[in-house]
Amino acid sequence: MKIARTIAGVIGAEIARTWEADPDRVPTYDLTGFGSGVYYGSLHKSILKFARRLPPAHGSKVFIFSTSGLLKIPLIHDYHRSIKKMLRAKGYRIIGEFTCRGYNTHGPFRWLGGMNKGKPDARDLENARKFAENLLEQI
Repeated sequence: MKIARTIAGVIGAEIARTWEADPDRVPTYDLTGFGSGVYYGSLHKSILKFARRLPPAHGSKVFIFSTSGLLKIPLIHDYHRSIKKMLRAKGYRIIGEFTCRGYNTHGPFRWLGGMNKGKPDARDLENARKFAENLLEQI
């Protein structure tokens, strides 16, 4: 949510959870973001389920953002792969992606107090702000 709030603040957007949003309205927006933490190498199942319910669009602009316990290495960890495939197949135009480390308490990390404490931090939020400014230039 820290990243979502930062981006939304820059672009003047509302934040909605998947159960609050109407997938049929997405193509009518100037820009839509899809964001989630990463779970087992993919975005949360609720955001993927929402993306499956989207109607076709013809070039509607979207962006994707995520936080994960591990650093994203493009050839190894493409956390956004499945949602990108769905969005492109429906005609959405992906104009940007953002990812940074997030606090992780999964599995054994829970007993160790988690990893990446304090993430996303001020530097990550500044990078998210710059990312959002770049999105504004594209719309």
